[in-house]
Amino acid sequence: MKLLTQAKYLFTLMVSIISIGSYAESGGPLSPVQASYNVNYYNLDLKINPDTQTINGSLLCQVEIVNSIDTLVLDLDDPFIIDSILIKINEGVYSSTSYTFSQGKLNISIGAQVITGNMVTTQVFYHGIPREASNPPWGVGFVWETTTAGNPWLAVVCEDEGADIWWPCKDHPSDEPDSISLSFTVPNPLKCISNGQFLSSIDNGDNTSTYNWFVSTPINNYNVTFYAADYLVIEDTYQGINYDSIPFYFWVLPEYYNTAVNYMDVFLTEFNFLETISGPFPFSTDKHGWAHAPYWGMEHQTIVAYGHNFTVNSWGFDYIHYHELAHEWWGNLVTAKDWSDIWIHEGIATYTEALYVEHLSGMDSYFQYMEGIHPNNNHTHPLAPREELTASQGFDLNPYTRGASVMHTFRYHLGDEVFFNLLKRWAYPDSTDFDNTNGRLCRIVTTDDLKDQAEEETGRELDPFFEVFFRQAAYPILHVVREINETTFTWETENNILLDVNIPILVNGATQTIEMIDGQGSSPMSINDNLIIDPNHWILMAEPSIVVSVDEISTQNIDYQLYQNYPNPFNLSSTLKFSIPTSEFVTLKIFDIFGNEVNTLVDKELSSGVYEISLDGICRTSGTYFYRLKAGNYFETKRFIITD
Repeated sequence: MKLLTQAKYLFTLMVSIISIGSYAESGGPLSPVQASYNVNYYNLDLKINPDTQTINGSLLCQVEIVNSIDTLVLDLDDPFIIDSILIKINEGVYSSTSYTFSQGKLNISIGAQVITGNMVTTQVFYHGIPREASNPPWGVGFVWETTTAGNPWLAVVCEDEGADIWWPCKDHPSDEPDSISLSFTVPNPLKCISNGQFLSSIDNGDNTSTYNWFVSTPINNYNVTFYAADYLVIEDTYQGINYDSIPFYFWVLPEYYNTAVNYMDVFLTEFNFLETISGPFPFSTDKHGWAHAPYWGMEHQTIVAYGHNFTVNSWGFDYIHYHELAHEWWGNLVTAKDWSDIWIHEGIATYTEALYVEHLSGMDSYFQYMEGIHPNNNHTHPLAPREELTASQGFDLNPYTRGASVMHTFRYHLGDEVFFNLLKRWAYPDSTDFDNTNGRLCRIVTTDDLKDQAEEETGRELDPFFEVFFRQAAYPILHVVREINETTFTWETENNILLDVNIPILVNGATQTIEMIDGQGSSPMSINDNLIIDPNHWILMAEPSIVVSVDEISTQNIDYQLYQNYPNPFNLSSTLKFSIPTSEFVTLKIFDIFGNEVNTLVDKELSSGVYEISLDGICRTSGTYFYRLKAGNYFETKRFIITD
């Protein structure tokens, strides 16, 4: 999906959800009727009139019957008017049929009971004024813009609500057509660009032309699209990782042509890296295409939207181009079966950005990038819940940064060699077969499918990892108890899963790894040793709970005390300590320099003892902060500084 900067992830999500509230939902539980057929083929033929902002055309849909039905149900947005509908069974002839149309559902009478294996083809003729996108690419609908030359600049966006906002379809991610034919009639001198292979253009002699395209591979319905403008085209050929020639086309507005030509190396280097980590470009049978769009970006298959003004970010890459291109593998080649698994698209695509930063600038930059997109631990739902969700519900799970952070942890858990091999196997299960002829390697998968494949590839039991990081809402908590000559580590998880993710630590500056067996591990370190837990923040977890055993420090006079954090000032890692002599309800909170509460570190009953709390990642921006301890009638406040 479209992407802004890391700081705008949450804003993007909120706008997305707000803007789609009034439309019929995409996805969710399939009705029994729609579950009873699979779509084989669509043929969409539309005339687009920018002067009246209307469309007029037809949609042919061919389906295979799975369970006996007498009605075919398609999804279509309410503003449209149905002119007529034809139907035929198997190789029969078309005949008119009756239908009802309300609340986004088009119920088409087949005219007979059809059984498993039958083929049904319907053709819907319709017209109307499609919804206009309120904030493309987030607000779904048509985009009616004009170029600086005053010519129309047209497009459509529909990921959040699906293709039914502009053509009749089965609006569910679990069913993709094997292929689709697309014809668009637009006024001259516009050129209409779409998915797949260009077949022909026909001048109709009435100041309009019809552009014909064919998609030879399966495609998500929200990826079906068009762009129309007075385009010029940049043609090139890339040599892919398999040494095959990949046709490249970039349709760009004339005033940006020279800028785009000089920018092609940015596109090429990002393309090459994605082939290196994910495998060959999946759709070379059709094309690798981009279209200059009147909005920032979208991952429309083989014709990705680009409207980012040819700029790279401070990390050295064009994140709109890169993120949307990554979806050709993670979203288009490998597609989530349900919106509950949308992390497969957004989480993996976002994580590949971090991998590109690592490729460009090294591991330190990689860790900084991951730190910058680290998600808060305030989720009410798992990343991949075991339920059928609509698109808006799926995007509400924070699949971008949360999904990327789980991938980051998964990499640590598996080790680099195993992880990077698995990433390619998720895209291409057979390491000897990278052919994508007729789209036969496109797959629709679930989180469990990827887990099963990972277990087969790695030979490891991965249920604990997937249950904790994908199926539970809260991050795991690491409980650390420090005694005179030993420190113990215990994972706490929502459903008492015995998590086996090992713990990277620094002891007096030396690297160690705590092996966690059945959720527990230990190390023979002194209570006086300097301990830093997970210094590079590999593991997506809550702030560790660190307790210094009272029995082991009984010779000390324990009193209420809040210690200064160390080191201070700091950039990435610092630790503070406090002690309480009796069991108390304790709060420990962080405030900014204006007195605004930033974070709560402790808010619960604690037994007497000495406690250590990590400040790693507590505040995301540099500056001066205060931490305040309240235990019974005891209050104390201290200051710390985070540097750039």
